[in-house]
This record gives sequence, structure tokens and C-alpha cells, in this order.
Amino acid sequence: MSQEQILEIIVKLKRLTEENERLKEENAYLKFKLEEFNAKRYKSNKTPPPDAGASEPSPPKKPGGKPGHPGWFRKKPEKIDRVEDVHLECCPDCGSTDITACKNKKVDEHIQEDIILPQVEAVLYRHHEYYCKGCKKVVSSLGKNEMANSYIGPKAKALAVFLRYGIKISERDVKNLFEKAFNLNIVHSSIAGFRDQLRRAGSPLYEALKESLKKGRFIHADETGWKVNGDNWWNWKFSNKKVSVTHIDKSRGQKVVEEFIGDTFLGVILSDFLSAYNKVKAKAKQRCLVHLLRDLKKVLRYWHDDQEILLYVARLKKILEDAVELYKAYKDKPRDQIYCEKREAIQESLKDFAFPNPNKKVLKRFANRLERHKGELLTFLYEEDIDYHNNHAEQQIRPDVIFRKITNGNRTPKGVECHNVIVSILQTARLNNIDPIGTFENILLGAKQYPLLSALSPP
Repeated sequence: MSQEQILEIIVKLKRLTEENERLKEENAYLKFKLEEFNAKRYKSNKTPPPDAGASEPSPPKKPGGKPGHPGWFRKKPEKIDRVEDVHLECCPDCGSTDITACKNKKVDEHIQEDIILPQVEAVLYRHHEYYCKGCKKVVSSLGKNEMANSYIGPKAKALAVFLRYGIKISERDVKNLFEKAFNLNIVHSSIAGFRDQLRRAGSPLYEALKESLKKGRFIHADETGWKVNGDNWWNWKFSNKKVSVTHIDKSRGQKVVEEFIGDTFLGVILSDFLSAYNKVKAKAKQRCLVHLLRDLKKVLRYWHDDQEILLYVARLKKILEDAVELYKAYKDKPRDQIYCEKREAIQESLKDFAFPNPNKKVLKRFANRLERHKGELLTFLYEEDIDYHNNHAEQQIRPDVIFRKITNGNRTPKGVECHNVIVSILQTARLNNIDPIGTFENILLGAKQYPLLSALSPP
């Protein structure tokens, strides 16, 4: 073989090696993007890594208590409603009647709590008429817990709506439960009327909750897909630690956020990296670092043999983890000079972070994200009581996701309005440890003041 042929083979081998490396990188990048797309489309992060073995996985262990969560034991009830002495006339094992009481008179006590189902209370309201000399007309009034022109009382309606939106059971199941548990016969279609009544009566409170969010120090924001009569809409969730508001809209764009919070928000917006939040005006923004760390973890799964990518990911991950550790170390104590020095060092390390190889698509993607949001990653180190993650918003939107899974969304725009008002009031009541059923009942009765109003003060 001549020297020219050897040289030609070497050149060809080099070219094929470079092409192979390029195709490997493109293949890994496409797998990364596919998993990201599936995570958005199906809300699943359980895709196995591409190099997972074919061996059958061992069965998962039974999950125990989560770290940091205190154990729970049933407390002895403060009041005993009934005492029942259990005596024997025969042996429960062999049936013999030749038994005598023990001399030590030992009594084994066992407390059991059970439900005594109430029966329906039918109330006849007799409205006595009076002549008012001031109005010069005959007047009468509603009785206690009476709703005008309603054959079903506010307690039953409030419970039916709570079962529908809080427990997430179907209207037919609500009907069956009322019949079996309370001996109250209703038709399942009437429950739609109950929630429409609550929507109309609760709309002013819903608007008050929206206004309260605008006055708060921060807002957690998140969104998820929604169906309205089969069409694609979006369920937006805006919340803080005391108020939670749902807003279902056709759009997933910036205008929804701007219409909701106004021209400029004087607090901090906590969100993921959705572009709809990019140009919204606010005092500051905090992007969810958990989302960023989760993406870095995916990168390590797909490019586990690329040293350049591994080095880039390790450096970025170290900066973010140092920031989180500093936040946790000073969470319950004042921020001193040492804290400020460490915070500035982390800020400088992120500012001076090296720009990656432009041929590495996944690194280019992260570099663009860092460049675009470099002032929105460490806000939690400068603003007090601001989280570095958006878990609160995800926890608030989780009940809507479960409701969507069961019902597949709403069928009409009126159903959307009902969902917005009822779920917002329900979740705000839960955030403030207020009974949502009692809140629904007060709203139906037209109360002017109720405990939920205390949630409207900014956090």
C-alpha cells in the first residue's frame, strides 16, 4: 500500500471520527429534547436513562415517613360521649357458659371513634308580615340560615360543592352520598346550580383576592394545560402564602400575567423559565433553581462521557448549590457581614461563568438561559422570605391537575368561571386553616364578614 493511500485512509478515518462524534452529540441532544417535550406534554419525569440496563428492576421499597415530617398518632378524644360495659355470658372461644369474673377486676379499655350520620332537618319558615310606617309598605324577612326561593339549604349546597371541588368526586357520586348518608334526595344536575349560585355570590370575594395578591411582597406563578370543551386552554395559578387565585385563559402568553398583576408589580415574581414572565415589570424576579438543577441532571444522563459538558455542568451546579446552602444556613438567623461576603462571591462566580463551546448545542442552550436570566437566579439571597424554588406554586396547582385528570377540564366558559371562583376561595381557606365548607355556607347566605377576609392582608 502506497504512502498516499495510507494518508487518504487516515484523512477519511479522521473525517468519519469527527462525523461520528457530531452524530452522537446530535442524537443525545434530540433524546434530551424529546424527554423535555414529553415532560411538558405528559407531566412525567419517570423516563429511564438511555443507558439503563435490560435487567429486571428490583421491586421498590415501601416508602416510609419523609425526612423532617413528625410522626402522627391519634390523640385520645377530650370527651367520651358514651361508655359501654362489655360483659360475657359464655366463652367467645368454646361457647362454654361455665365462666366466672376474674378476681382482679381488671377492665381492658378501648376507645373507638365512629360516625353517627345525621338526618335531614326540614325547616318550615313562617314569614310574619309587618307594616312599616317609614317605608309605607308590608315587609317580612328571611329566617336564620334561610335562602330565598331555595328548597335545599346552604349547608347541603356548601357540602355538595366542597365534595365536587375539594374531594373531587363526580356529581352523581355526590347525589348517591347524599341519599345514602343523609337521606336527602337531589338530582345530580342540581349541583351545577349550587356551584353557579356560589360563583355569583363569591365573585366579589374572588376579585378581592386578586387585588390582595397585587399588594403582597411576592407572587408565585405557574401554569398548566387545561381543556374547555376539548379545546386547549391554560390554567394559571397565582399565589402567596395566604392567598391562592386560579385563572383559566385561552392564552399562555405575557398578556395574561400583565392583565393579572397590572403594569408593574412592586414585589418579587417567582416562576419557572417560561418566556411569558420575561418582559413583565416587577421589583425583582426569582427563577426556580430546582427546574435548572433538574435540567442539569438530565444533561448528565445523556452526556455522561463528554468531559467538556461534565465540567461545565459540575461548575454551574456547584455555584447554585453553594447559593442554596448559604440560604439555608441563614434562614433562621440575621444576615451578617460574612453572609454578605459569601453572597457577593457567589454572585461574582456566576457573573464570570465561562461561555461554552458554541458547537455544543446543550451548553449553548444553558448559556443563553443564564445570560437572559442572570439577574433573576439569586434574588432569594437579597430579598428576605423569598424561596429559591417555585414549589409553593406547584403545590397550589396540583389539586387542579388532579381535578383535570378526573374530569378532563370544563365544558363551558361558565364552568371555567365557577372553577376560578370556587377553587380560589377553597384553596385560600385551606392556606389560612379556615373551614372551606363554612366559608361556602356564609357566602351563600350573603354574609358581609367572614374569617376568610383576614387573608386579604398582605403577607
